[in-house]
Amino acid sequence: MNKKIITIILSLTVLCVVASAQQKQSKIAYIAFSNIDKYVTIDTATVRIWYALNALDIQDENTYIDWQILEIGRHSNKYYSYFVWESDSLSTVDNRTNRSGRYSSNLLPRGRNGHGNWNELQYHVLIAENRKIRTYNRERLEEYEGYYDEPYPDQQWTLTQDTATISGYHCQKATCRFHGRDFEAWFTPEVPVKFGPWKFGGLPGLIVKVYDTDHLYTFECTNVERVHQPMVRAKYSRRRPIKRETVLKFERKVNECPGRTLGIKDMEGNIITKTYPYEPLELE
Repeated sequence: MNKKIITIILSLTVLCVVASAQQKQSKIAYIAFSNIDKYVTIDTATVRIWYALNALDIQDENTYIDWQILEIGRHSNKYYSYFVWESDSLSTVDNRTNRSGRYSSNLLPRGRNGHGNWNELQYHVLIAENRKIRTYNRERLEEYEGYYDEPYPDQQWTLTQDTATISGYHCQKATCRFHGRDFEAWFTPEVPVKFGPWKFGGLPGLIVKVYDTDHLYTFECTNVERVHQPMVRAKYSRRRPIKRETVLKFERKVNECPGRTLGIKDMEGNIITKTYPYEPLELE
């Protein structure tokens, strides 16, 4: 499916505006389906861990901004959005038979963010191997799409004596400062893997819950599964290396002033210059 054709930017006036990252919703809609028929197998996943992003009710997936999955394999890990994967899967099946060029709204990612409202954390796929994490980013302008590498894990944790039961696991608390924010994490030795959501890892047990101390972003485990299935990723044949700083700068601009950044015009043909508050997960 031609991404240039299916990328749709809607007017600011028809979408919700929110002021905090906890309720963060993009100011524009972004549709960029990926064809899951064009994926390659990179490993075999043996454990799959589900994380709710900013859940209002951990029992109700419809209240999540996103539902994300960590797949752990023999030599690789993959972290991605289930809602986006589900949307890509539905659109791939639809594209096999639908030649009308129209796309149903029920193909768009689910969740509290609203069908089709773009959130950068949903459209990043992270592949970790050889103590390196590679982020593939899907952006609203193709010139900013690519991949960049970082050490993994790269947090300097301080363990505390605090304990709690979270998601049914006995957990211990740890703290760190990472990419400009202070974080608190709860990990459990009951699941003996040194990984967690997003870019977090390196603790003596699974990270069950982690959040920044401003409580803008919260990742919380909803389920741990034993599996034996292929771990796949897109071929990313057109992705090229891009600096992480370039990606973060673009994502800040597009969240703070999407109209100017993307050239969105009002009914009179003028570029929309309205600005919005934005709190990125990574400050540096």
